[in-house]
Amino acid sequence: MTEKNFDTYIDFGSSKIRIGVFNKDLPEKKFFSEKKCLSNFNLNYFDLNDSKKVIEKLIQYSEKEVGCHLKNINLMIDTPDLFSIDLSIKKNLEGKRVSIDDIKYLLQDARQLIQKNNFDKKIIHIIIEKFIFDKKIFYSIPTENIQCNYLILEIKFFCFSNLIIEQLNNNFKENHIAINNILCSSYAKSSNYHQLFDKYDKKVFLDIGYKKSCLTIFDKNRMIFFNTIPLGGNHITKDISQVLKISEDDSEDIKRSLNQSESTFSSETNDEFISNLETKKKLQEKIPLDLLKKVIHARIDEILNLSFRNIDFSSLLGEKKNCILVFTGEGSKILDKNFIYLENKFNFFSEMNFFEESTDTICQSGYNFRKKNNYHEVNVISKKPKKYGFFEKLFHLFG
Repeated sequence: MTEKNFDTYIDFGSSKIRIGVFNKDLPEKKFFSEKKCLSNFNLNYFDLNDSKKVIEKLIQYSEKEVGCHLKNINLMIDTPDLFSIDLSIKKNLEGKRVSIDDIKYLLQDARQLIQKNNFDKKIIHIIIEKFIFDKKIFYSIPTENIQCNYLILEIKFFCFSNLIIEQLNNNFKENHIAINNILCSSYAKSSNYHQLFDKYDKKVFLDIGYKKSCLTIFDKNRMIFFNTIPLGGNHITKDISQVLKISEDDSEDIKRSLNQSESTFSSETNDEFISNLETKKKLQEKIPLDLLKKVIHARIDEILNLSFRNIDFSSLLGEKKNCILVFTGEGSKILDKNFIYLENKFNFFSEMNFFEESTDTICQSGYNFRKKNNYHEVNVISKKPKKYGFFEKLFHLFG
């Protein structure tokens, strides 16, 4: 087989690197693997040295399994500097019929405006949130002909640092690998997972990673909010280390021991912190449990408060109370099977859920994201265009 038969996805996390190879001709034939690897995407302390060897090993191992050299990959990644920009742009049509070109030109103007004012950033995703024709609002391209005086597009842009993108490209080139597409990992994952919670009107995903957390909110199938903060599971580990004066390795072991231990993370309840007797006995011989509880709760509470900061949930969610909060990411594993008491101001969630991720589900999310017909997403490509259908033409902008 040749590489054309395969799609390869690499999820480049701060603590793990995962790979998924998908056979286009035989969908049931998939290969997944992962390796631990600490990478620092902070612009001031950028360090991907260890990742080069890990990527090389993952690629070589994958090539043996699928029997083919892999030269191109799709990269899934979140970085601490990831940010989104919301833009509303308007065009006066003076009562004319709206054409695809009208929308496309307005998109181009919006993209150029964002790029001009963020010249050191690279646009990763462009998402059209609303099409407004005078006072008529559509969340996808209307099929009927529309005449209007004003066309308004409400657009969300996801951006990464150009420096990080360049370093990543160089990093993979050293392994003779070219990056075809870059995806925001948290966005791609939540776009795939939210379909598993269809019985809920609103779905809120909090992806707690190694050094960052991303919040994504869906109204049915439509993303209505995205935000990221530079805090994650590693900050909990460091807090335990500093307050209890133990090594970070020991702190991480303690944190992992609390996974599925039926602990209670709250400052407003008298419930026992750890109900698992074996875990409790093991820990209390080494550290003061009450202090450990306060440290963990304080940081979890901060992550939740900062993630939900400046969100008017009563306005955003409306009268619909059928809303679920789903925790994902490596940093959220401490919450699995444990009890979390949210502040009263967050009592609009009808249910909370911990979603157990794996290399399979993460890489599959990237694959599904690229394969589905997502008419909210605009692809920015620089290659020679293929022939696209009527609606698809709109969603390919050429750089």
